[in-house]
Amino acid sequence: MLLETSSGKIVIECGFFQGGRNSEERNFSPFTFNPASCNTAIVGHAHLDHTGRLPKLVRDGFSGQIYATAPTKDLTGLVLEDAQKLMEEEAERNGHKALYSKADVAKTIEKFTTISYNERVEIAKNVYLTFLNAGHILGSAISVIEAEGEKLVYTSDLGNTPSLLLDEPENITDCDYIICESTYGGRIHEDTSKRQQALSEIINGTVSQNGILLIPSFAIERTQELLHDIDHFCTINNCQKPTFFLDSPLAEKVTAVFKKYPKFLSNKLRHEHADYDFFGLDRVKFTTSVAQSKEIESFANPKIIIAGSGMMNGGRILHHAKRYLSSAKNSLLIVGYQAKGTLGRRLLEKEPQVVIFGQKIPVNAKIRAIGSYSAHADSPQIIDWISKVSNVKKVFLVHGENDQSVILSKLIREKINIDVEIPQQGESFNLTSSTQEKTFTRQVSV
Repeated sequence: MLLETSSGKIVIECGFFQGGRNSEERNFSPFTFNPASCNTAIVGHAHLDHTGRLPKLVRDGFSGQIYATAPTKDLTGLVLEDAQKLMEEEAERNGHKALYSKADVAKTIEKFTTISYNERVEIAKNVYLTFLNAGHILGSAISVIEAEGEKLVYTSDLGNTPSLLLDEPENITDCDYIICESTYGGRIHEDTSKRQQALSEIINGTVSQNGILLIPSFAIERTQELLHDIDHFCTINNCQKPTFFLDSPLAEKVTAVFKKYPKFLSNKLRHEHADYDFFGLDRVKFTTSVAQSKEIESFANPKIIIAGSGMMNGGRILHHAKRYLSSAKNSLLIVGYQAKGTLGRRLLEKEPQVVIFGQKIPVNAKIRAIGSYSAHADSPQIIDWISKVSNVKKVFLVHGENDQSVILSKLIREKINIDVEIPQQGESFNLTSSTQEKTFTRQVSV
């Protein structure tokens, strides 16, 4: 997104397009604005669909400051370095240039300026930014932007509550406009309190079948919550079997960032675990190298393999899926959002056969899902959050598949009686006060 004020242009996040057939083409396509003309960028959190094109933005001329929380800066560095490595490997295989280089990533991270929650900062002349906790992932932020007599709030992604690791999203008392995510705008999550029971049943089923449980997991938040719940399961069940593997170097590095920033974790968690050692890491075998990853096959069943990427559109989970999806003794557990077009989405929709690394793989393994692991607020949570904001003139729904955005827009109109827009790519809106004018332009993936 692009926010234009009389003081300049502000890029609000700059992420990858993911899942669709033309996603890669859209990621490589030129920006519809001149990055060199922008003097500021704001990042709500570190996920690739919010940060993935930042190095391209910098490479193409952006020279301003990028504002984020400290955990978001650290996590973005890890996520972009990992993504760049994977893109470079893919580019070499397919004979084309990578979207950006390691140097582009390093230059991007150098441009980050970190600010704390509830710290009001002037990011351009008479333009002020305040971050509030979004409760989505570590360091995630709601952006409150004040400029020219108007207050604009961008949710980035709102967190699913209650969360084991994070406090719930902070509420806004009043604003003029809200730009709100709509990932689960038409859905209701499962009861979070039943999550550990569901996970225990799936693990016990794997043990009784002497099988293998694959869990494609996002390195940030989902993996850490899984590690905590596995520790809980092992405490109750003694855990002589199965063997647990975390086959994700990125997830291991991310977990270290969680330990670095305990103040961004929930009050409840910090009070119950004063030493911050709540992931049960001694119960899990870490496989950092490719050789160690391959050695997992030699371990006796039952075993559980947590590996990235979360949507199965890359990473080590693909190698395990190719090897194990064809056996009815095995299971695959989906614990996060799966975008249209991704392998994870196709498996969730029960496709009987998938293609991995050019090979047709019959899907005989059980495909399970626990929706309460989602880091996104569901429809009732989004509506409840918006309903607590006074004086809202309009809500813009972004970052959601069209059917989810449409359902949420109808619910907002019916339940809160607020005007709603669902912007299309490249569409612009004038946000006008009595004496000033500024423009919100949806130009970039959010």
